[in-house]
Amino acid sequence: MANMITKGKEQVRGKSVLLFSGGLDSLMIDYIMKPDVLLNISMNSNYDRTERKTFDSIGIDKNKLVNLDEVMNLGMFERDDAIIPNRNAHLTLLASHFGETIWLGSVHGDRSFDKDEKFYTRMEDLLNHMWQSQHWTEERRFSISSPFKDRTKTDLVEEYLDRKGNPIYLYNSYSCYEGEEQHCGQCKACFRKWVAMENNGLNTKGYWKENPWDSPWLDEVLLAIYNGGYRGKEDADIIHALDKSPVYFKLDEYKLNGDTIYEN
Repeated sequence: MANMITKGKEQVRGKSVLLFSGGLDSLMIDYIMKPDVLLNISMNSNYDRTERKTFDSIGIDKNKLVNLDEVMNLGMFERDDAIIPNRNAHLTLLASHFGETIWLGSVHGDRSFDKDEKFYTRMEDLLNHMWQSQHWTEERRFSISSPFKDRTKTDLVEEYLDRKGNPIYLYNSYSCYEGEEQHCGQCKACFRKWVAMENNGLNTKGYWKENPWDSPWLDEVLLAIYNGGYRGKEDADIIHALDKSPVYFKLDEYKLNGDTIYEN
């Protein structure tokens, strides 16, 4: 008969847990918020193995790092656009085993509904229901949030640098859906990283395989960007970065189209 845990109750952990990918956002949130646990969960996605290769060069406290391998294969559900449906629900449930305060590395401009306030509230309700005091556990009460959900990626880089964060770690972090050693430059993760770094004066010449401002999907969303209907507040950051890029002269038609958020 298999060994079973039957003695004692599950206890309150009393720790804060950051779901940690090693990408730009989670790196900066770790530096600013200083969680007790950095929880990295392998999903067998195209890019998480490459993210892990950066962990020795992004300035994290390896004593706080917990790597979970082979607990799930979410990569089997990965779409062509790198979205893994329900991902953060799975990750949050696993994070609950390590602490009651759970932070996700989401910022303003992230559009998936498993990163919004309704999701956090409903996951809190679910965990608080499951972890009521009962025969096998003490009561555990959970708080789930993204501490910088109201800030754009550009804002977060600015705060990180203002707090004397090392810009080298930003370059060393990995934020690309392709999963290769060098950032492709043209997936949406690369583009958003370029916007945030460009707007904070961080030179990325030679950093990308292809120029982010030449991303083939960009023309399809420029009108929405110039009317604030793509990523909300982040649209102004995108415009500011593009205005400094070699394609700035192509953008006049969007600036002049109807009600825009553009300001000189």
